Amino acid sequence: MEFIYNIISGWASAGYLPEIFQHTFMIRGMLAALIAGPMLGALGTVVITKKLSFFTQTIGNAAMSGVAIGLLFGEPVDGTYAGLYGFCLIVALVMTFVKNRSRLPNDTIIGVVLAQVLGIGIVLMTIVTSQFNIHQVEAILFGSLITLNDQDLLALAAASTGAGIVFLLLFNRVMLGSFNPVLAKARGLRPVLLEYIFVTLMTVVVVSSLKLIGALLVLVLIVVPAAGAQNVVNNLRQFVWVSILFATISTAAGLFLAGFLPVPTGAVIVLVSSFLFYGSLLLKPLITKRSVSQA
Repeated sequence: MEFIYNIISGWASAGYLPEIFQHTFMIRGMLAALIAGPMLGALGTVVITKKLSFFTQTIGNAAMSGVAIGLLFGEPVDGTYAGLYGFCLIVALVMTFVKNRSRLPNDTIIGVVLAQVLGIGIVLMTIVTSQFNIHQVEAILFGSLITLNDQDLLALAAASTGAGIVFLLLFNRVMLGSFNPVLAKARGLRPVLLEYIFVTLMTVVVVSSLKLIGALLVLVLIVVPAAGAQNVVNNLRQFVWVSILFATISTAAGLFLAGFLPVPTGAVIVLVSSFLFYGSLLLKPLITKRSVSQA
């Protein structure tokens, strides 16, 4: 990794990049943004289609408990990977299991689990803060450039690469299962299994992105770029690519601005994403009018 950092830092020193990229933490953060943005944007299209927006928020909130569990079992503050990934995956799979085994509406199930996760998180964080400084774990809640390390970057790269490959292979099947489960079954697909696979992929990528974006804000970066893309697209292919574009711009521009502002990274990324959403909303009438005139 040092080799890459030295090259990019050299470009900044030579004037090819802004001076702020002479700092390793800024280079690491931008690499993370360019990895996380496209994957979160792509996943967001399925999240919007399957109406799983608050499912994502529940996973983000579960991260608080996961960090606390990792710390209580002796994991280092900057590397609570087992507790974080383990607990979040359990929560995601439990929600999916209950959804497929009960007649309750999806939002009701998510609301129940969200309340439970928040309760567990508050209790565990109360215990943890008696042993650790709360500022040591706040990066998980709000996102931080400073606490992002090489292990986090490698975990994010591995998660995004794996999820990207599976996403490309299963995207059409997952979408068909979302739009028409009966037709999917008639074609020999297993919508429930596809849902478990997608939920697992989404959880791994979301958890890997938490140090960059923050648990309390990760919902926005998955949902808002995809929602903005819906305002300006005419088909599914455009939906995916514009969502990826919006999410990548949000993470890269937000991280760059956060390098100059004394605020959490995730908050600036969310503001950029919101700006793109409202911009697309204003452009929607113009795009719709153009499409009608061309037809």
